[in-house]
Amino acid sequence: MSNLSLSALAAIPRHAQQMRLNKPEGIKLTGIGKTVQTPDGEARQVFYREGDPEFEAYIAELEEVVLPRNFMSFGVGKDGTSGPQMARRISSTFDQYYAGTADEKTIEGVLSDVVENLRSAYVERGFDPDEFMPKLLRDVYDVARLDNIHGAGNQSWKDSRQLAALYNGSDRNSNDVIYYDAKYYYQSEEMKTTLQEITRRIGRRYGVSQLDLPTSYPAGSIQQGLYSSYNTIINDNARNSTLNGNMVDETMVPPEGFRFFYKGNDAGMNRYPSSLPSDGTPESTFDGILHVWYGDWSYTGRVPVRQDPTRFPISVNMYDTVAGSGAKIPSQIVSALKNFDFFTMIQSGRYTPSHPRNLPT
Repeated sequence: MSNLSLSALAAIPRHAQQMRLNKPEGIKLTGIGKTVQTPDGEARQVFYREGDPEFEAYIAELEEVVLPRNFMSFGVGKDGTSGPQMARRISSTFDQYYAGTADEKTIEGVLSDVVENLRSAYVERGFDPDEFMPKLLRDVYDVARLDNIHGAGNQSWKDSRQLAALYNGSDRNSNDVIYYDAKYYYQSEEMKTTLQEITRRIGRRYGVSQLDLPTSYPAGSIQQGLYSSYNTIINDNARNSTLNGNMVDETMVPPEGFRFFYKGNDAGMNRYPSSLPSDGTPESTFDGILHVWYGDWSYTGRVPVRQDPTRFPISVNMYDTVAGSGAKIPSQIVSALKNFDFFTMIQSGRYTPSHPRNLPT
């Protein structure tokens, strides 16, 4: 097809070689177009197809070379499973863990399978495991620690559905709910250490004794604001998705056994029982609803969030709401109650700029 020499392909950059290994599963490369320089110095656009010696040489060179930049994003296991498919398996396992249908042993088994699948694939391709195993283990660990927090937050959302339906008429279209359960905070914090131990045990089986396995994320990163802890994933959702609440200090350790449910009511459509009458004002049409539990103690009441900042505060503190009802509050949860504000979606644009996040570091 072309009398250009194969040496014209030698200048293919290494990142292009990486692209070959990382192309989406199921896509077959059947041709390549490239600008090359002819022996007389002219630039020419050429196109090579399957069967052309130049094309086959190009493919052979691409398939020869580099390790993926991230095993869980671009790697392929010995059985043909892609890195993203393995990542989804890890995520599903954490969902099962927080739903109570999987345990730590299950998580370790899944992570071990993923590591072995990827390791075997790249050893067979001729790579030295002593060189790539620390990176492989870190890539798997990074996915697992993110999914640990995501799984805890996801289970909180599932736990909220029954109460959401009580006030909404169904569990659909309830995007104004905040649900917090301290048990998921403690469970996910313990899992952080467990994941370090699991990863190091797997590493020792392959002769890897030195691993950098952080539990925090860089300041200002998306990961820090979402996946630092159970607190951060709940608060990111409250501030940036439901737009109706804020945890003042996301580093605060909650009292064990503390949990709450809050549902906003910007549309004025919540259905309240006769035991929760309004105060008779037009503004109470938009009251939120709050449930708090701590041991044998519980509270249920309306939350007087308001739409008009010219006549009302832009936010209502959880403690003030409960204390204002005359309820006797256990001393152990006073700080936790004071740590959360509620507001309407309309007021979120005023509230959040003046209340920057206090994130774990």
